[in-house]
Amino acid sequence: MLHLVGVAAGWSVFVWLWTRVAFDLPDYGILAWLVLTTLVVCPSVTLYWILHNLAIFRAKGPRTHTVEAEMRYERDWNGRDVMADWPLLMQARITVIGVVDERKVYRTLQRRTEQPPTLERIFAKG
Repeated sequence: MLHLVGVAAGWSVFVWLWTRVAFDLPDYGILAWLVLTTLVVCPSVTLYWILHNLAIFRAKGPRTHTVEAEMRYERDWNGRDVMADWPLLMQARITVIGVVDERKVYRTLQRRTEQPPTLERIFAKG
């Protein structure tokens, strides 16, 4: 979020200065302050980022392998149980995701072979 605020502030200053140029002669004192600040702030932020990454490298050491992702997906980010037939969903053209009784349920519009051909409500509880 801090990066987003910084970018928004930079664009705001950019637009404000161009409106000053468009409607009046610019105040060269403000322009000099802006150039000086840019020459100090940008290299300082870059140097901080480099030092931050070097500190992480010193603490963790070099990367020797990629991070393995956990393949099981039993709970979502909110702690809800996940109910899904993954082999069936991998072949599905349409997947419907919903929350039913505090469980995240993944469904497909494709009929399972073991089910009798009955009409089901997709968004029904249960």
